Amino acid sequence: MQGINNIISLSDGKDSTAMLLMMLEKKIKVEHIVFFDTGWDFPEMIKHIDKLERYIGREIIRLKYKTSFNELFKKYGFASFKMRWCTFRKVDTLTRFCKQHKPYTTFIGFGFDERKRIKNTIGYCYPLVDWKVTEEDALKYCLNKGFDWGGLYKKFWRVSCWCCPLQPLKELKVLWMHFPEYWKELLEMQKQSKFQFRLDYTLEELDERFRKEENYYQLDLKEL
Repeated sequence: MQGINNIISLSDGKDSTAMLLMMLEKKIKVEHIVFFDTGWDFPEMIKHIDKLERYIGREIIRLKYKTSFNELFKKYGFASFKMRWCTFRKVDTLTRFCKQHKPYTTFIGFGFDERKRIKNTIGYCYPLVDWKVTEEDALKYCLNKGFDWGGLYKKFWRVSCWCCPLQPLKELKVLWMHFPEYWKELLEMQKQSKFQFRLDYTLEELDERFRKEENYYQLDLKEL
C-alpha cells in the first residue's frame, strides 16, 4: 500500500520556514517542499529560499503559473478581496502539483495565533497550531537558526508580494519609506490597472498621507 506523501507548502516567510525546520528536526517525513514563485517577491525572499535549500540539503520545488503574473496583471489589474485572482492561481497550481502525488497531506504554516484561519478540510495539516507555536515564536526560532531575510522582518511584520494591495496601511507605509523604487513601480502599475489599488485610498492619497505623517513626526522630534 502506498504511503501518504507529505507536501510542505512553503510561503517563504517566518512561519512556513519554522514549520519546515521543526518538522525535519522532529524526523517527520517530508516528500516534497514547494514554493510558488509569483515574480513579485522581494529579492531577499528568493535569497532566503536559496539559503534554506543549502541548509537542509534538499530541493525546494519552485512552482510557477503557466502565464506570468505580470501578464495576468495587464488583464486583471490589482487584486481585491472580492477578486483575488493571484491567490486563486497560486492555490490552483499547488493543488495540481499535489494531485500528481496522491495520496497526500499538505502542510500549511499557520501560527498558533492564526488558528482561526483554519478550515476543517481533509488533507491539510497545521503543525505550528498543534505545537502552539506563535508567529513571534516562529520568527525567534528562525533568527536563532541564522535566517534573517536580509532584515525584512525588522521592517515588516509579515512579508508578502511587495505590490499586494491587501497589506495593512502600516506595512504599505514601510514600503513607501524604505523601498521607494517599488513605490514608484506601484504608481506605474496603477496606470495599467482597470481597478484602483485600494477602495479606501488611491496611491496618490496614500503618498500624501504618508508624507504628512512623516512631516508631523519630524516636527514633533524638533520640539523635544
